[in-house]
Amino acid sequence: MDIDKARALELAVSFVSDQWNSLSEDDISVNIFSGGYSARLYSVEDISETSNTNPIKKFLVRLYGGKLVDKDDIAKSGKCEASEGIVFYANGIRGLGPKLFGVFDGGRVEEFIPSHRLTEADLVDDNISLELVRKLARFHALQLPLSKQNRDLLSMAASYQGEYIKENIVKLAKRVGIDPDELLCLDEDCVSENDFLRSFESKVGGRQVLCHGDLNKNNILVRDTPDQFDERVILIDYEGAGTDYRGCDLGALLVYKMVEIKEDGAFHIVCEWPDEKYRRMILTEYLNETKKLNYFKFDANGLDSVDHLMLEVDFFVMYTLQLFKGFSKKMPNNELFHQQPDVMIKSWLKFILVIAKMYGTHKANFIERYSKVI
Repeated sequence: MDIDKARALELAVSFVSDQWNSLSEDDISVNIFSGGYSARLYSVEDISETSNTNPIKKFLVRLYGGKLVDKDDIAKSGKCEASEGIVFYANGIRGLGPKLFGVFDGGRVEEFIPSHRLTEADLVDDNISLELVRKLARFHALQLPLSKQNRDLLSMAASYQGEYIKENIVKLAKRVGIDPDELLCLDEDCVSENDFLRSFESKVGGRQVLCHGDLNKNNILVRDTPDQFDERVILIDYEGAGTDYRGCDLGALLVYKMVEIKEDGAFHIVCEWPDEKYRRMILTEYLNETKKLNYFKFDANGLDSVDHLMLEVDFFVMYTLQLFKGFSKKMPNNELFHQQPDVMIKSWLKFILVIAKMYGTHKANFIERYSKVI
């Protein structure tokens, strides 16, 4: 394990509270909390007989650098640990996410909030969906000293797709009993698709904001008890944060509503693409919250109308799908990925097919609905 008890106590004394000064290694537990694609997370807890007097009896230690995403991955281009720390700190003091207790070379110390990862069962309650987009609107409104250069999801997607090695995916398909011919859709001409999307980008437009960049359900928590806003939803993991069109985050949020990554690492499709009623409901709430935040001149009849935001989401969701496809096609280049369980590999391959089909459907619907309008 990367964090032993001695190091955990050192971090606790430095960043958490003086109470930890009186504890020995026998008084604490250190456990792996999660191991993501790009970071490792550990929980540290005071388990002493006097733990009930400790104002902060449990916290998290995050170490940068995961197992399945290279440190020079294009998604990290122009980013650094300091910039992620700035986003984390800003979210914590505004109540949008956990508080930042401290930073050190190679990681940080974070608040532990009793909670669970968002699931589709939570989203059956419309209030949770509305809280989520309100929190996202507040995240988008953050004015931080970060690069204002657009993340450019299409360039990321093109870079990933350029690293596609078909033999690697064929090898995995055969291993888990999937006919490689089912994956022929991955041989498409991604260059022409990206050119098609780029040709519409300036026509669609939309506000550029600080996007979260990775709104999968594992990065959204539901608190056990409400926060100061009387809300339970919080956003975590800001490694992908950067300037981009708001439609990218909102479109990704809707895609991720459909899928959950379980503890075994497998992808599970839990619902269909949300219907128009649901999409309008959350986009209306997002715009209502955005207007209250007053960080630009709100154009209720134009750029900031529900209809225009629907257009943005219907368009930029295709950027997200292209990025998903590209990233998924690149992952088998990592030898560690081949060591994952068959259940994860099979669900991942099936998920690529779902994404590819979704892209075709969304493209056709977008052309039919908007090509004469823009």
